[in-house]
Amino acid sequence: MRWFWLLCLTIAAISDIKERTVSYGILAVCGICGVIYGCKNGGWDRFLGILIGGGILAVSKATRGAVGTGDGWFFVASAGYLEMKEMWWLLLGGLAVSWFWGAGLILFRAWRGENAGGDTLPFLACIWPAGVWILLQKEGIVRLLS
Repeated sequence: MRWFWLLCLTIAAISDIKERTVSYGILAVCGICGVIYGCKNGGWDRFLGILIGGGILAVSKATRGAVGTGDGWFFVASAGYLEMKEMWWLLLGGLAVSWFWGAGLILFRAWRGENAGGDTLPFLACIWPAGVWILLQKEGIVRLLS
């Protein structure tokens, strides 16, 4: 099921890049499967990760959509698949990638004499590398989080 979660993340990240929005259908399917998986394999403590998604949704509301609601809903949907520690790594990994991506974009625009003020970053694409890393770690292919 965690590979299914990565598939959902991949589809959502591609949608975020291409359309600057995330399909609520993919979020719903991912979330429903995540609830079933989380209840069978992790119990209710696994759903503490919903707090991270809720925090992102609150920031989205406070910034009037500068942070996407689809990002927050994806974190809510991911709570059934990931432990709280993994949710934090996913968030921090995504923030690190987005920081480097954003800094590179600003430097590139400045080098060309352009303004980067209207540019946006697809955050789900930024969390994709962290999602792959977490999944590989969980499968025993990589041992860096333990």
